[in-house]
Amino acid sequence: MPNKPLPLAFVLSPEVPTALLDVLRTHFIVSITDAQGVIVEANDAFCAISQFSREELLGATHRVINSHQHPREFFEDMWRRISQGESWRGDICNRAKDGSLYWVDSVITPFKGPDGQITHYLSIRSDITQRKVQEEALRKSEQLLHRTGALASVGGWELEVASRRLTWSPQTFAIHGMPNDVAPTLEEALALYPTASRARIRLAIDKAMTTGEGWDIELPFNHPDGRLLWFRMVGAAEIEAGRMVRLHGAIQDVTALREMSARMAQEHELLRVTLRSIGDAVITTDAQGRIAWLNPVAERMTGWISNEAQGLPLERVFYIVHEQTRQPAPNPVADCLRRGEVVSLASQTVLISRSGMAYGIEDSAAPIRNEHGHVLGAVLVFHDVTEQRRLSGEMRYRAMHDTLTGLLNRAEFETRLGRLLQRVQEHHSEHALLYIDLDQFKLVNDACGHMVGDQLLQQVAKLLTDTVRTRDTLARLGGDEFAVILEHCTVEQAQRVAHQICERMEDFRFTHDERRFRIGTSIGLVPLDHRWQNTTAVMQAADTACYAAKEAGRHRVHAWFDTDQAMRLRQGEMQWATRLEQALDEDGFVLYAQAITPIGEGHGSGLHLEVLLRLMDKSAGVVLPGAFLPAAERFHLSGRVDRWVLRQAIAQLRQQTHLNDIDMVCINLSGQSVGDRAFHQRAIDMLTAAGPEVCRCLCLEITETAAITNLVEAASFIAQLHALGVRIALDDFGAGASSFGYLKSLSVDLIKIDGQFIRDLIDDPLDDAAVRCFVDVARVVGVKTVAEYVDKPEVLKRVGDIGIDFAQGFLLHRPEPLEQVLRERALESCSS
Repeated sequence: MPNKPLPLAFVLSPEVPTALLDVLRTHFIVSITDAQGVIVEANDAFCAISQFSREELLGATHRVINSHQHPREFFEDMWRRISQGESWRGDICNRAKDGSLYWVDSVITPFKGPDGQITHYLSIRSDITQRKVQEEALRKSEQLLHRTGALASVGGWELEVASRRLTWSPQTFAIHGMPNDVAPTLEEALALYPTASRARIRLAIDKAMTTGEGWDIELPFNHPDGRLLWFRMVGAAEIEAGRMVRLHGAIQDVTALREMSARMAQEHELLRVTLRSIGDAVITTDAQGRIAWLNPVAERMTGWISNEAQGLPLERVFYIVHEQTRQPAPNPVADCLRRGEVVSLASQTVLISRSGMAYGIEDSAAPIRNEHGHVLGAVLVFHDVTEQRRLSGEMRYRAMHDTLTGLLNRAEFETRLGRLLQRVQEHHSEHALLYIDLDQFKLVNDACGHMVGDQLLQQVAKLLTDTVRTRDTLARLGGDEFAVILEHCTVEQAQRVAHQICERMEDFRFTHDERRFRIGTSIGLVPLDHRWQNTTAVMQAADTACYAAKEAGRHRVHAWFDTDQAMRLRQGEMQWATRLEQALDEDGFVLYAQAITPIGEGHGSGLHLEVLLRLMDKSAGVVLPGAFLPAAERFHLSGRVDRWVLRQAIAQLRQQTHLNDIDMVCINLSGQSVGDRAFHQRAIDMLTAAGPEVCRCLCLEITETAAITNLVEAASFIAQLHALGVRIALDDFGAGASSFGYLKSLSVDLIKIDGQFIRDLIDDPLDDAAVRCFVDVARVVGVKTVAEYVDKPEVLKRVGDIGIDFAQGFLLHRPEPLEQVLRERALESCSS
């Protein structure tokens, strides 16, 4: 049960006036607790502020209103003092019943009984909540002010005019690098500044004192740590009753701002200089697409001065059209502003300047945004690509055209042919292809030189251009070969065009140095229909048809047909060419040898051989050269075949340990190799590397017809071979009409009489007379003779009687692998 409440008059002395008791009950918050701190009395004011009823308070302790806002030490100190009989006063934060806080100014006084012991405590409080709220607001305001000042490096100051007393905020001390406990006078504060700054501050203060006018200035300051700072000082005058009472203001460290401003000014100047000096043209616009600025390059290209163009719509200054159609091109800035992203200029765009000059341009427009991402305008950057486009167009032209004649080249021709074949498959349209080869071009080229040959090709190209339709595709495929695609043309119409070309070439005469040349053409015609699946097949058919025209007598047109026998033969040669390529890459050849037998005495006992070539086929076995050498000649593979034979023969000879037993190994060279300087050099390199012992054994056979065709080249090559110790044989001697004459021009060591004179030597007196004549001539010039194709004993006896030095043929030896022949010879040498 709570203690019985005690009246306030009982606790206070009876002598206390009643009026005072009424004041205490009415204007103060009063409570009485016993010695154990239990509340025994509470007035209405206590109940009202705490929101507890008197019944709830009586018998409770003051913990019921404890706000827990004070540390435990606060109450320990209070109870220690009042329990010792002292009065205590202080501000206490209490908590009302609804949880809200309130503040009271509390005085607690102990009361003692007759025995001197404390019996009660009287608490008299006054509500100071409003004052505390104001003090807290003021404190927070000051903290905010101090924090804001610290963040912004802004300090406050105030100068009392009458007393000249200067007051600084904490941040002002910090800005000046001074401790807070030193309050400077006005003179001491001014002494901190350099002389020039000090003079400006005095002038501003004097002016404010006189006129009441404020100031806003920036001035340098030497910080105690040695840094040079810049301060912004703002001041204002405060006037009361017409009298100047004080000056106040703020001071801010603007060093970083000044440095930033300087950097920005420097960057702006750098940007301005850069934009004025770069090679690209730059135009900036506002958000409505009106011109804001042009750099000098843009001024030069548009023909507008920046000041004149400012504010004009972009289209008026930056007038662009499509390069081919000359129709206005889309405005890139308008598109950029609408989409809010980078926009590239339309391809093949041309800028038309104010003076009418045209520039090919490229580049893009980009939006200009502020820090919030809002579009403020656009920047258009472009550069002159007129020359690049010209060069690019020239490169494209060169990539598609023959540099000599200006006609399409082979690559572009085949590209267009491929597209046409695709349309043929889709629409079953009808077209034709002409494959044109000049008949006498080599004669002009050899007789007059390549430069004159080029002039001939240019004239032929013009003649062909004038003959075919403008919509037809005419190309030079290479060398003296041309081709025409006749679109939407039947075979009959194409034949008329082809014959017209032949007739015009028949009438054409090429003149050089008073020499006139007649140049004919052989033309292969191929209908372009659905049967052709690719350009390779079509071109092979056209080439084959042209070749058939040449073989049929030249200067004619040969039309391709599926049943054409010549075509099938040509296709067979193409297949052989593929097999030869594979054999060269994979060493698919093998060397055979046939003995060359000395007749009579005085020729030594050494081995004499002719190397023969065979092709190894998985299905057909050993293939004789008559099956594949024509294809090698036709597709210019003879040189590679000859190099393979020479390289393999040298390798097998170098493996022999008894080279002294080998007197002569003959190796055939094709006409292409005899006339090919590149082959000459490679052969000389191989022979030089082989060494003199191998070269002594070798004899290279050159056909009479090849030597005659390439007489100068052959003579030079023979001289180089002789220098290395290699002998030379003139093969098929007698087949030509001028065989004896060429013996004077060519330094040979051996002549091999053509087999057509040897086969019928017994039965044909004319052959006998011819062979005797060949032998007599050989003896005169001092060369040995060989009779080929000796296949009968009586023929062998007759050639011996005539005086031929060597005989060769199936009667004496059937060809067998070279490796086997050399191995058997080595065994004979070892056994002997």
